[in-house]
Amino acid sequence: MRSVLSDLESYRRDAEEFASARERAIYLHHAGHTPDLPLAALHERFAHLFSVANAAALLEEAGAGPDTRRRSRRALAAFAVDGLMERATLRETEELARREAAATITIDGAEVGYRRAAALLANEPDAERRAVLERARLEVVATRLTPLLRESWETRHALARELGAASYRDLYERLAGVDLGALQQQGQALLAETDDLYAAALNRELRAIVGIGLEEARRSDVPRLMRAAPFDAWFPADGMIPALEETLAGLGVDLRRQTNLVLDTEPRPTKDPRAFCAPVRIPGEVYLVIAPVGGVDDYRALFHEAGHAEHFAGASRTLPFEFRYGGDAAVTETYAFLFQHLTDDPVWLERVLGFRDSRDHLRLAATRRLWQYRRYAAKLAYEIQLHDAPALEGMPELYSELLSAATLLVWPREPFLDDVDPGFYAASYLRAWALEASLRRHLREWLGTRWFQTRKAGNLLRELWHEGQRLSAEEVASELDLPDIDLSVLVEEVAAILA
Repeated sequence: MRSVLSDLESYRRDAEEFASARERAIYLHHAGHTPDLPLAALHERFAHLFSVANAAALLEEAGAGPDTRRRSRRALAAFAVDGLMERATLRETEELARREAAATITIDGAEVGYRRAAALLANEPDAERRAVLERARLEVVATRLTPLLRESWETRHALARELGAASYRDLYERLAGVDLGALQQQGQALLAETDDLYAAALNRELRAIVGIGLEEARRSDVPRLMRAAPFDAWFPADGMIPALEETLAGLGVDLRRQTNLVLDTEPRPTKDPRAFCAPVRIPGEVYLVIAPVGGVDDYRALFHEAGHAEHFAGASRTLPFEFRYGGDAAVTETYAFLFQHLTDDPVWLERVLGFRDSRDHLRLAATRRLWQYRRYAAKLAYEIQLHDAPALEGMPELYSELLSAATLLVWPREPFLDDVDPGFYAASYLRAWALEASLRRHLREWLGTRWFQTRKAGNLLRELWHEGQRLSAEEVASELDLPDIDLSVLVEEVAAILA
């Protein structure tokens, strides 16, 4: 078989055709147009893209040559490796989706779908019923999902070794070009520095929103807290799209006239209730899909996905495939969080939603952020050990121990594989949060607290979006003369609100 390196342009063309077809299938399924997600047939058609030989050749090239070539090869290698991993675990992935969709739990003699139970947890006012729902969901995870997740873990780790990596962690450190150990140390510092601040904030918000203190709280109470129901009136369903349009207009972007960005708001019975972005053709055909319900979580999800959508729709057409569809995921997450965090900005809340006295909402939002930062710092520490380990013995206990220490709640062992995203995506989130905080601080210092209503901010963002994901998060920070990516900026930010 001819090496991928001998005809990279053909590889790029086929890779883009695959990526576009895959995104279209995801869009059609989750937007409620089609009942099935035909990924297996798609992988059969493009099997040549994801051979071990192609992935290994690109991986070897990722460590040599000039910066531009290394960056390109690393992004292509990540595409090939991710596709190889997905192809090798399709059976488990499809069966997991089938089992999740079919699984039910019984509460008070009534059967409830496993997936629907997550929403019920957030809306259930009774603590004991929440605990029953949680136990039933964990039983499904342990008995129905974990056996398949074990098989997937074993397959992925075997493939990493076949590609010449010492471990799955070693493979993805090389693909991302990120020192996961150094990032873990930053995460541990964040945990140590925020222990007291977090305990006080979580206790205060649990008492105010849920009616119980930290000493009584269980993990099943957290969805109820994060639901932020007392603030629903300020986040109505019919205000979601106007709020987004007004925000983008302030930045010089007319959402309705973006011909390459399709806003899908039509109701369909099987449409995913949560907003999502589907970049089918970057930048020519990007879908922002929503089913407006209302509440702060829906606003957060909409604005997060709008950040992704504007980034993909704003990418240069002249960029090679690997910098439009691949590259450092922390970069697109940075723009997603920049938009999402407007829903926690007091000036935006007042000017766009008319929400003037938002102090209680802001305090809960800061507590929620700190909860996420600490959870992901613990997740990264756990995933590093999980993916360095030769076997899974002891991992459920380690997962429970690290997550319990980070959240200050007794954390169950059952999701020790269910709570793990492929490819160390937890690291992308942590780096994105740090870059976004620095970028937002820069915009406020440069343009004032109403930066989101200035064309200058819009022009800067369009320049950044134009680069796709050619640059890493660290390189974006350097280009803007921002501080090096460091999680300490997250501590400073939440401490200013909560202390």
